[in-house]
Amino acid sequence: MGKVKTLAAAGLIGISGLANAGSLEELKQLLNSKNVNIEIAVTGDYLYTADRKDSINNSTGYEDQFGYNAYVGIFKEATQNDPIGFGLSFANTWTPVVGQEPLPSNSNQVDIDEAYIEAKTGMLTITAGRILTNVGGEAPYTWQNVNIQRGLLWSAEPVFYNGVRVSTKIDNFNVYAGVNDADTSDGKMALEAGVATSFQNIDAALNVFIPDKTDENNTRVYNLTLNLNYFEKLPLTFYVDYLDKPTNGSHVNGWGAALLGAYKVNNNISIGGRIEYVNNDGDGAAYNIGKGNSAWTLTVTPKYQLNKYLYIRGEASYVKLANDYYKKDTNSLKDNEIRLGAEIGFVF
Repeated sequence: MGKVKTLAAAGLIGISGLANAGSLEELKQLLNSKNVNIEIAVTGDYLYTADRKDSINNSTGYEDQFGYNAYVGIFKEATQNDPIGFGLSFANTWTPVVGQEPLPSNSNQVDIDEAYIEAKTGMLTITAGRILTNVGGEAPYTWQNVNIQRGLLWSAEPVFYNGVRVSTKIDNFNVYAGVNDADTSDGKMALEAGVATSFQNIDAALNVFIPDKTDENNTRVYNLTLNLNYFEKLPLTFYVDYLDKPTNGSHVNGWGAALLGAYKVNNNISIGGRIEYVNNDGDGAAYNIGKGNSAWTLTVTPKYQLNKYLYIRGEASYVKLANDYYKKDTNSLKDNEIRLGAEIGFVF
């Protein structure tokens, strides 16, 4: 019953935000005139995993969970005419991933996700502070993605870290390189680099993330992302990751591929979907589905946009493993998972 009340409260927050949207819009227009962008989002989510006991081996969240996102971000891009930019975002988030259990719960803690200064000098742009990775085809927040749950590929990628990034544009190529802490506190550094370009109806990006081999999180990620804009009502993203983890003088590998997009039925209705495949090698466990396991996942997310700011959507996901791993109860395992979900969101 508490979850129902909380979901209702999230709805009220969205309605309250909608009631004040006029004032927020005025603020946004004022900031836009100064080349500053503000982003605000509040969502309430509910996920139910079929055929599970909620508590297994004294751990809860296997059956269902309520989660919410509360986010405020303010950003200014550095340009030739105005060479100093910045980014600052605060969030209380939850990060459900299809095929991973138990479901996460909110920590009720507000974190600083991004906090950086950006300077543009000549052909170079220098960004320093807490920054978002360029790796992958999905964003860190539910409302930014075509699905409520992120994919298994996303779960093995870096997200935020502290570092310095230098980028430039050479002809039709955007190139960057940087160094960061891999979001760990062990003092070991990681390298990042990438190149992006556009041709015909395709935006392509190749990214690499290479931590120190002795880092506590030392998985190297090699990523190719293609945004396919051939269909006006159905833009698609296809991306592939290859993972390489140095272990005891050897290497543990994994790889995966995903195709995702949202079909726009009309101005109010869209249907998001993602299909993906991931594969660990014999000792690999990068996707939290068991050592050496592989998986197919399918997620479908219909969405109804009530107005400019408020939306609701549902979700159904299915996961099929090569080997039994999911805990049905304390004593039995299974090789598949069905999960249903719902979200109400206010995004400004």
